[in-house]
Amino acid sequence: MNVNVNVNANSNANANASARASARGGSTVIVAGGGGAYINVEQPYPTTINGLNVDGHVVQRMGRTAYTATRRVSKRVVIQAFCIDDRGVPHPASQVRPDRDVYEDYEGELYRCIAGTSLQVTIADYDGRISFEHGETLTCRKGEALWHGGREGFVECRTQRQERECNERSLLRRYGAGVKILTVYREETYTDYREELVEEVVGSVHGASITLDGGVGGRVF
Repeated sequence: MNVNVNVNANSNANANASARASARGGSTVIVAGGGGAYINVEQPYPTTINGLNVDGHVVQRMGRTAYTATRRVSKRVVIQAFCIDDRGVPHPASQVRPDRDVYEDYEGELYRCIAGTSLQVTIADYDGRISFEHGETLTCRKGEALWHGGREGFVECRTQRQERECNERSLLRRYGAGVKILTVYREETYTDYREELVEEVVGSVHGASITLDGGVGGRVF
């Protein structure tokens, strides 16, 4: 038995590749060998978009908000008064009333001086102990008395009421020198805080710009 096997293998492979580039706004690539492809990619010019507005989302939270308010505060004070002459020498001021405690409904003079002298008053906080070490001084002009404003709770200098001559000396002999204890009021401005619901917009962009240069893509055929 004769078996003849004749194998003839002929393989020819030819691969030719050529690439041509053109700079007219794009590039052309031609590939040949085994198969063929023609690809034309055009790169566009960069494009800029201005005035972009991107809306975010609203977030609610509780926050502390500051505000300014006023309140009426009171304090107990003690008062002493002197009459200062032209030489700077102090003399006891005349009390108009003998009582040490001044009630809130009293409106009128507390101290006055003889003609030619000026009233000088020292006002200090009163906590059950009388001390003028850290007191404040109020000086009136000649012819003025110290006035209490009743339920308004203030003291100030006002022109003395007209009285007969020697009235101040008579008062001093009758009531002597003494201090006054009373409650004064004043308006105080302060800052406080309150809890409020606050809304915030998160992630919003306004007036932005973006430039598009074509990226990796382009047009492919």
